[in-house]
Amino acid sequence: MNWKALEQALFDAARDTLQTLLDEGVSPLYAAAFHASYREEEAVLTLPCFAANSVQALSEDYPDEEDESFSSVKWNPADWRWDWEICAAAQFTPLDDELQAHANRLGPRQWQAAERRFLVTVSRAARALGRHFSQHPGVTLGFVVIFHDFAGDIALAKRSITRQQFKDNFPVEWAIENTLREVSVWPHDEQAAFYVSRLHCSHGISGEDAERWLIANGRPAQAALIEQVNGHKNPTPAARILGLAGIADEPVIQTLRRQAMEANEQSTRNWCATALGYLEDVDWLMQQAPDIAVSGICANFAGFRWRSVKPPVLNYRPLERLLEQRPEVRAAVEETLEDACGQIDTTTADVSEASRGLASPHVAIRRHAVSALNNRGLLPDAALRAIEALRRATQDTDEQVCYIAGLGLEAMQRR
Repeated sequence: MNWKALEQALFDAARDTLQTLLDEGVSPLYAAAFHASYREEEAVLTLPCFAANSVQALSEDYPDEEDESFSSVKWNPADWRWDWEICAAAQFTPLDDELQAHANRLGPRQWQAAERRFLVTVSRAARALGRHFSQHPGVTLGFVVIFHDFAGDIALAKRSITRQQFKDNFPVEWAIENTLREVSVWPHDEQAAFYVSRLHCSHGISGEDAERWLIANGRPAQAALIEQVNGHKNPTPAARILGLAGIADEPVIQTLRRQAMEANEQSTRNWCATALGYLEDVDWLMQQAPDIAVSGICANFAGFRWRSVKPPVLNYRPLERLLEQRPEVRAAVEETLEDACGQIDTTTADVSEASRGLASPHVAIRRHAVSALNNRGLLPDAALRAIEALRRATQDTDEQVCYIAGLGLEAMQRR
């Protein structure tokens, strides 16, 4: 892939487009951006659109807008007045063809590497474009060009601007970054208290930011998290963190058990059961009401488990035990695992257990296991074992297992 040619083509097309707009005498532009690049693994890396906006256009189009954070319309190119599909021009066709062929030729790791290089290339074009127009009389003093992508968030936008431009244009994010830097040198217990205080915040340092830190560093916050599970109007984040942080101390276990049985809200009971599942409190969960038992025993199959401080490893044995001892929960388990099938990210460590799961007498486990084995990101040796297991699964007595196995074989053998 000729990445330099793509970078130059993006720069040239955007430069010509922006120059044409400035020649029309529009009010000074505060920003331009490459954006709307749709990306799907082993499918497509879409070349970006290009947009620009002025302070005057922003105030006219959104007169009541006061938010200036990265998530506001001020920094969302899809909401800007001028937007062009610059890569629809004929000169991009061979570059686009080359990009798709390069990205999709050797499986998931090749695609991921191509995506990373693509992000670098577009960011470089944005940075060069910003420098090119920085002294133009038709732009504001703090004019920037960014690569905007909600998946990449502000970190991607920062690649194409200077530290000073980041400070001047994104004061909200600048303040957050400075606060995080200051907090990082506090004593651990003070940091824990700070992040617990942010658990239910949606602005600034958000609850999601706090969860990440507390999962990785949860023990100093244990008492405060237990207090939230017992008394906060929304105790589920604290329960989830205690589980994902792997804190299986007796006070934690007893708190989660009590709330799993006694909490007023069903969602709280289910999340406390889920946390107990993360902590492998299997014997207790086996004895509980069907909804609590299923939520807890199936916890490690759902997507949240990947946030855990300890990487999950596939294990069907607690679930097999539940189905054997409590056959009345079979329908609930099948529904839960069906929802979880789209959240599987199998690793080499999981292939043996998934292969074993294909021999289970329980169809819900076999359906989950056959989905787990369909992962083109597996390392070669593990992929060969998965393919062999999928071949066997095409002879399963369940039509759905056979169908998924066929799809998996086709995908895993594609080069």
